[in-house]
Amino acid sequence: MKETQKNTTVKIPVTVQVTQIIILVVGIVWVGFSLYMAVGPDPSFAKLGAYRWIMAAMTFVPGLLCVVLWFLLRKRWKPAWYVSVIGLGLMALAIIFDQVGWVDILVMLGSAIPLVLLIIDRKWYLKA
Repeated sequence: MKETQKNTTVKIPVTVQVTQIIILVVGIVWVGFSLYMAVGPDPSFAKLGAYRWIMAAMTFVPGLLCVVLWFLLRKRWKPAWYVSVIGLGLMALAIIFDQVGWVDILVMLGSAIPLVLLIIDRKWYLKA
């Protein structure tokens, strides 16, 4: 009995690699910030009480979502592209409703840049 092994190497475009790296970094930063808020070494976070845990959860969920989407985008799972576009769009849009400082602009760029790159490379992600 012969086994045929399909050995096809798919070349990943540089923009796809950059997009995936940015999404992973954004996810790690959000999760890290969430843990920093939950542990509360900063006295201002420690004074927040239960609200600190709500804020930690609100930053942990998008961070975890970014890490999961990074994994699924690497597998080229089509629904992950749609969820990523919607999620990153909402993340970039949510920053507008905050007092916009230089950190907020960096966070917005961390969401907007991969969003634009995902749209540019949509054929690569959505190809069967």
